[in-house]
Amino acid sequence: MALVGGAVLFYTSSLPGQSGTKPASAQEAPKTYGETWNPTIRVNLTPVPIDEVPFGVDGPYRVIVPGSSRVLAYGDGIAKTIASIDGASIRIGESLFPISELELVPVRSPSVWVGRHQYRGTVRLLRKTGDKLIAVNHVPLEEYIASVIDSEVPSTFGEAARQAQAIVARTYAVSQMTGHPQFDVFATSRSQKYLGYQYLNVDDRRLAGESNSSRNIAAETAGVVCTYNGKAFTTYYSAVCGGRTINGSTVFTDAVPALKSVECNWCREADRYRWTSTVPVGEASSLIRDHLKTSGKTFGTVRSIRLAKGPDGDLPYYEISDENATHRIAGTVLRRVLPYGVLNSPDFEASQDATTIRIAGRGHGHGVGFCQWGADGQAKAGRSALEIIRFYYPDAGTVRLRPPKP
Repeated sequence: MALVGGAVLFYTSSLPGQSGTKPASAQEAPKTYGETWNPTIRVNLTPVPIDEVPFGVDGPYRVIVPGSSRVLAYGDGIAKTIASIDGASIRIGESLFPISELELVPVRSPSVWVGRHQYRGTVRLLRKTGDKLIAVNHVPLEEYIASVIDSEVPSTFGEAARQAQAIVARTYAVSQMTGHPQFDVFATSRSQKYLGYQYLNVDDRRLAGESNSSRNIAAETAGVVCTYNGKAFTTYYSAVCGGRTINGSTVFTDAVPALKSVECNWCREADRYRWTSTVPVGEASSLIRDHLKTSGKTFGTVRSIRLAKGPDGDLPYYEISDENATHRIAGTVLRRVLPYGVLNSPDFEASQDATTIRIAGRGHGHGVGFCQWGADGQAKAGRSALEIIRFYYPDAGTVRLRPPKP
């Protein structure tokens, strides 16, 4: 079976025990066998270009021109310093490099620090417009997945849920490796969370970004991805669906049919299965007014926010009325418009008095695809990783990626 990702052809084989779309047994878990495909993934550590990148290297390193063996400098380590643009050069501490891109290659991995996080692999610094920089971690895919597992779900989750998370995260990553000139994914929830090898918390304590458990799970599931019509797809996922996932096509333009709405009774133990919040009427009115102004509409003061129900499982839309008119706005848009934390999901109901809007919501995140807390519920009920994946992505398959044939 061939899996096409961008212009690259990968060779794949099914998981042990998998036959067509029959569910795996409750005891089945993916097992490592044979050689798997483990390319380098490029992770943007700076969601927006910045003036200064806090930087350091624990141990010997080389500075090279990316994509070549040309050595620009080497040393025994770099104490905490700053990387920035200086004229036509990149400055790291007191050293100037007259080049727009450079790569820090440590002798031992992990070694490189960017900000408060230490990463495996190498780190590239790339100049952007406005004399700013981005930092991009180049790391083997399976080492990246080992960190994503612990970054995205707690160690207390059932093993099958964490195995499923590994497969879903790997598929998401592979689906994003489509030829961007500088990076594939972000290190934040803009893509999926990636804390690296270790990091410093607010008290400067070192905390692990991965664990023996996550490394073992990455190895057990190595190379396994979800497919639809023979291709890896964007496996969207969220923390808590709140009882039903949302049809992917009503939220994301690239959603495949496997991202369909399913009823989920497995995430009830999550804190945000149900939640409440408030926002002042004046603040909400001002923010909605600014949003509507961008499309040439006027708005006064919020008088009501009513759920405009559509087919079950579709993205919720809301009718928001002021003194003169009613405007229809998607729940995903309202999450961006209202202050952070007011809407944990796009699925809610609202009531208000003269001063306060009170919100009662369901779930946490966009609600499409894999439900992390639901996966934990299923794992603790005895379901396998593959059963969990097939539950949240109906009609999807799973394959193990192989390296391209020589």
